[in-house]
Amino acid sequence: MRIESREIAIVFILIIVACVRYFYFTPKPPQFYIDAVGRKVTLVGMVMDSPDVREWNARIEVKPKGEEVSVLAIVPTDTEVSYGDTVKVTGLLTTPENFMGQNGREFNYVNYLANKDIYFIIEKANVEVQSRGGGNSLIRVLYKFRDSFEKNIANLIPLPESSLMNGVILGSKGGFSSGEKQEFITTGTIHIIALSGYNVTIVAEGVMKFFGFLIGGALSIWLGIVTVILFVLLAGAQATAVRAGIMAFLALFARATGRTYDAGRGLVIAGLLMVAYDPRVISDISFQLSFLATIGIIFFSPKVALWVRFITPKLGLREIVATTLAANIIVLPLLLYTTGIFSFVSLPANVLILPLMPYIMFGGFITGMLGYLSHIIALPFAYVSYIMLKYVLIVIHYFAILPFASATIKQFPLWGTVLLYVFIFWYIFRKPKEP
Repeated sequence: MRIESREIAIVFILIIVACVRYFYFTPKPPQFYIDAVGRKVTLVGMVMDSPDVREWNARIEVKPKGEEVSVLAIVPTDTEVSYGDTVKVTGLLTTPENFMGQNGREFNYVNYLANKDIYFIIEKANVEVQSRGGGNSLIRVLYKFRDSFEKNIANLIPLPESSLMNGVILGSKGGFSSGEKQEFITTGTIHIIALSGYNVTIVAEGVMKFFGFLIGGALSIWLGIVTVILFVLLAGAQATAVRAGIMAFLALFARATGRTYDAGRGLVIAGLLMVAYDPRVISDISFQLSFLATIGIIFFSPKVALWVRFITPKLGLREIVATTLAANIIVLPLLLYTTGIFSFVSLPANVLILPLMPYIMFGGFITGMLGYLSHIIALPFAYVSYIMLKYVLIVIHYFAILPFASATIKQFPLWGTVLLYVFIFWYIFRKPKEP
């Protein structure tokens, strides 16, 4: 692959833009709110997203009028607010603190929220809606569509299967208990309920292969691209969804055309554009994982496909498994460094459930859309989806309860992470031996 001077110039310019934006245009917490920490406050602002409903409470992001930063309000689960509502929030103003996870590692909650321009929290907040229908009209429509889609799924598929479906399609994690989330972590399958370029690519590629088997070539590629766009819109076109869509599109482009190096160039430029737009994304673990997984899908999966030649190529099954394994292998060192959890059952668990994911997501999409017309018409698709979802949860549960299913490495070293990536990238990009 020959690197041209204009590509070097583009990279250099984007790096400069990222540095300027980070040092001069990153929003800072207002002094007024810093001085008010520890006191009861009342503020009026706009809700910036749908409520993040958890097991015991819900969290809403509120941007006070005239400010660039937001406040996270912790409210009861039955609080009815939506994007664009103007609300009055009252409660004790605090700052976020890092905490220890179940794996014994400290989670940098402060940095996690700061990347979303959130620097303050109001626990047990009292929220009064003053007006509705504000904000960007397009975003409001997309969020309403996403919320109603989730309700369609919840009305047609019982818990916890409906939570899994909404997690798989939209990245929603609120419907799971802490114990259920831990099972996903223990089995190395937490990625299936995280909207990422990897996740969207798996689905879009499954759609491509399925329709490629039925109708062939170019049309199946366009159907894959349309699938990416639909999932981005379904997720409300949030920043994470847009990033996932860009990563998925590049991976699909490489797989469909065989132009891996062109897609690799595109991936680098796309990644730098995202960093230039918001430099803080570089510390976002979801961005890091998505970027690495896309590298794995583009460059590593052709090599992994040679390892799994015993799997039938029908309906693209071999390629789906190869793509899945490639993405899992390439993100493993980063997961070890950031979470310290090594799952001994991740490989078999993923191999058993991931080939079904395109069909689950396709079934969920049809179920949710038909739910707008008639629950009776949607019911057969919901039932088939429920069976597949039930199977996935059973596999995850029984692997999670196995003795020594996972091990916690409290301090996986940075040098070990770097060394593993040096070896992985050497293996991926090494020149094949001359015959």
